[in-house]
Amino acid sequence: MGFPLFRMFRAFSLLLVTSLLAPAAVTAQTRAAGAGDIDGVVSTQGGAIRLGGVQVAVRDATDREIATVLSDGDGHFRLVALPDGRYRLVAGLAGFETTTLLAVVTAGKTSDVSLDLPIAAISQTVEVVGSAVVSSAGTLAPSDAISGTELDQYAPGGGLQAALRLLASIVEVPGGVSIKGGRPSQSSVQLGPGTLVDPSTGLTQVSLPEGAIDSVAVLPNPYAVEYGRFSSGLVVIQTRRAGDQWKTRLNNLDPTFRTRRGTMFDITGIGGFGPRLETGGPIVKDRLFIEQTAQFRYGTSDVASRPEDELRTTKWFSSFTRADANLSPRHSLVATGGLFPSVTTLATLGTFIPPDATADIHSHVNHAGVTERALWTDSVFSETTVQVHEFLTDVVPQGAAAMVLRPETTLGNFFNTQHRSTSTYQVVEAVSGSRNVLGGLHLFKAGLDLLHSRYSGTSASKPVLIERVDGSLARRLDFASETAQSVGSTDVALFVQDRFQPNTRWFLEFGGRIDRDGIVDRFNVTPRVGTAVLLNRPGSAVLRGGFGLFYERTPSTVGTFDQFESALDTRVAADGITPLGPATRFVHVKMPNLDTPRSRTWDVGYDHRLNQTVSLHAGVIARSGDDELIVDPTRTGATGGELLLSSSGRSSYREAEVGAHLTHGPAWDLNVSYVRSTARGDLNSLTNYFDAVMWPVVGKNAYAPLNADVPHRLLARARAMPAPKWLLLVTADWRTGMPYSTVDDALDFVGLRNEGRRFPTYLRLELGVEHRFRIFGLEPWIGVRAYNALNAFLPTDVQANTSSPRFGSFYNSEYRQLRLQVRFER
Repeated sequence: MGFPLFRMFRAFSLLLVTSLLAPAAVTAQTRAAGAGDIDGVVSTQGGAIRLGGVQVAVRDATDREIATVLSDGDGHFRLVALPDGRYRLVAGLAGFETTTLLAVVTAGKTSDVSLDLPIAAISQTVEVVGSAVVSSAGTLAPSDAISGTELDQYAPGGGLQAALRLLASIVEVPGGVSIKGGRPSQSSVQLGPGTLVDPSTGLTQVSLPEGAIDSVAVLPNPYAVEYGRFSSGLVVIQTRRAGDQWKTRLNNLDPTFRTRRGTMFDITGIGGFGPRLETGGPIVKDRLFIEQTAQFRYGTSDVASRPEDELRTTKWFSSFTRADANLSPRHSLVATGGLFPSVTTLATLGTFIPPDATADIHSHVNHAGVTERALWTDSVFSETTVQVHEFLTDVVPQGAAAMVLRPETTLGNFFNTQHRSTSTYQVVEAVSGSRNVLGGLHLFKAGLDLLHSRYSGTSASKPVLIERVDGSLARRLDFASETAQSVGSTDVALFVQDRFQPNTRWFLEFGGRIDRDGIVDRFNVTPRVGTAVLLNRPGSAVLRGGFGLFYERTPSTVGTFDQFESALDTRVAADGITPLGPATRFVHVKMPNLDTPRSRTWDVGYDHRLNQTVSLHAGVIARSGDDELIVDPTRTGATGGELLLSSSGRSSYREAEVGAHLTHGPAWDLNVSYVRSTARGDLNSLTNYFDAVMWPVVGKNAYAPLNADVPHRLLARARAMPAPKWLLLVTADWRTGMPYSTVDDALDFVGLRNEGRRFPTYLRLELGVEHRFRIFGLEPWIGVRAYNALNAFLPTDVQANTSSPRFGSFYNSEYRQLRLQVRFER
């Protein structure tokens, strides 16, 4: 049911007023003893053009951000009351190279600096994160981000998924991650300007080497219309560029070990091993650079509610190459390539799914891309990107026996064998520039985004027997013979956007986008507008807000939905023999004139940096989804039925968030966020049932709390260095348990779905302590990590069958683990 939206406004308004009325002694501090100033100018083209609206971040010797300002209309900025020391200034603006400069602050003096941003080159620095008043991701909308340095510290070896789990806007749900309450398939992932998702499902299958990731930014609702084909959040990955000197790093050479349950030192085998290599440098000085990263990952995990020797095993290899060429002062080229094979055995192992009933998943992804950037005049430049992706996925059961579903276990083998082959060919052409006309500075961008995809596959399903607790047959599903699927589509998008700065305190971003959805043959118009107002001259207080439409990319499985095998559904009486009536044949049917799923989203946010130590954030967001793709079984006669695909689905998400960032130079750093939210929608979304791993039983649809409905969440991460060579890390995640539905012995839903029943409250604590050693000229960080340090009960499975004597019991909680950690800094 959620909570009234006015409560969010009331809480938000209270925090806003409190911040605005904070004592002047806090926001306008007197100069501390031993402090100095930095006075600077930001420009491009060797100082010929001054740049306003550039975000300038100040980082200390530990690479922690301690202040952020925006350049005014003539490119000027000023930083006051900085303690004595050396600092790194990082200046970023969409369409320009992120530029760094070392500055020395001397007590009682002002240091004059100049930052010149080249057009359209690739940043060599980590993206400014967290407290940025205007997002460096190219939009005025708020964003969450994790830098490569933070990823190394908090989640070494974890890659993209580990980075996402560190952000308050992300919640792990079955099948992936949810951004701001959306389903995994409603979000998108981009590698630079190119799409990085499997077109058949809308989910990403790429695991980049951790060393290849420079930064990961999550944009819940970017106002910039250059971003498209998603309705609930975008993940933008920026990759690392080679530096001016050759560097090679080996990391994660230490394996983690599995220990016997209930013990910390009784080792039973290898839990994980993920060595990675990074090497890169100049091939031709100042002209050609290459960065090569590679990582192998071997991991095993057990199910706490099953025998310890039953292990899910994952093996993947990831290789990514990036080459940068400066062809001339006005022309650059970036080429990338990668391959990502993986195999997961016993992938679906769970409390009620033993090894014989699981499926193995084999996947392979190939990537190639080229980006060409050219400066045509002093204020106009272009960017052309061509990317190709190939995705291969095979789902393989352990045998050919029928699948038997019982309340307490699963017998036989997984019911479906599937092969999917998809490919995408994408061309993105964009022209950007800046002009001081019509009352202010305009940063404009226009472009074309062409995406062609192909999907082909096969699917074969064996009978599924649904039995009661006593072993008698309650229901039987018999599928038609093997089917083949094939579809091709071409999506086209045109976009125009402008970021307008009427004065030094006001930024306005607006634009329009026209998309052709090739699967459903629809044209969609996307208007968006956002604004940011600086409430004081230093830019330490900013009020922002916006509204926009966001259209998803329709999955290719929609085009092949009626090509999957039908199912004959037979219901059986309590004796397990007598049919309750004639069997019903459910065939796959698409409603005519399907629409493209979309969302309408607005948000308001406030950020305030009180001083060099404390920054505050508050915001509300509301999203309404329409035309979402759902499947629903309907009877059309005594023996006929349809598994009907329609675009009649709806969803709703409301959220209020407050957060604080506290930092004290290299000594300590703390990020805390609290989120109050509600997420509701139609539960029978297409991708819930027609992902690569399918589920045989499709129940009646309902509008109810979504799997990502987490009314309360508190997320904190902290870092402390009590001494220069000691590092302490803490990550704490507390949230409401997720909802679940109950079923009867025929696997029909009982009562209201996802209403009234939830998993237990979730509380996970991770701790780390590391010391920096010097060994043979190397300086590794060596320490210990504790996962689920409190040994809290964190179940992932529940007995939801009302006919089971263990109905309502929870299972499969991760147990506490201690692991040795060795890592080398970037």
